[in-house]
Amino acid sequence: MSLKVGIGLPLLKNFDPATAVTRAARAVEDIGYDSVWAFERLLLPVDQSGEHGLYRMPGVPWPERYGSVLDPLVALTLAAAVTQRVELGTCVLVAPLHVPARLARTLASIDAASGGRLVAGIGSGWSIDEFAAVAPRPFAERGAALDEFLDVAEALWGTDPVSFRNERYEVAPAEFGPKPARPIPVYLGGNSEVALRRIARRADGWLPTGLQPEAVGGCWGGCGS
Repeated sequence: MSLKVGIGLPLLKNFDPATAVTRAARAVEDIGYDSVWAFERLLLPVDQSGEHGLYRMPGVPWPERYGSVLDPLVALTLAAAVTQRVELGTCVLVAPLHVPARLARTLASIDAASGGRLVAGIGSGWSIDEFAAVAPRPFAERGAALDEFLDVAEALWGTDPVSFRNERYEVAPAEFGPKPARPIPVYLGGNSEVALRRIARRADGWLPTGLQPEAVGGCWGGCGS
């Protein structure tokens, strides 16, 4: 098994969104790295007390750089347009902040436009402020919302005619495209017992964000306990 190395794209406010992403993506590919990555942050709350703290930890401030973060799907679209080889990953995209079918279509479109280079790194989210601002479902239902997105994406990325129905959404039999150029690899974040069980059951890989390297190896046996 060969080691692959990826680089995060410049998404923060100290970079020029008109030029930074495309210049970085070209350079990363020219140097020989394997992938570029974009993360999602919607806002930086003024009130960071109590459960509004970073990762919902009381008294832990958010990084100031989160005050302006380029949309990850826009960033990956820009990167796809100026590269030919590198994979394009999200690390992580907070799926419950999005309408499932619309997000599935956007991810499929990026994969199709890039010739099958998208890696969908997805998490359930942790910011109650972001959920209050845009999420279709409340914060308490974030795990169910993530499962819902995975169900919708699996259905809509399949062979036409596609269909999907649950208590919230209905896609009557229809053509739905563009389709991904390849089966999009889905990596999931999280290290709780519930998250690890979901990863084992539904994911192609794991994104162990927020863990020290030495903790990753033992997490499967101990993080959820």
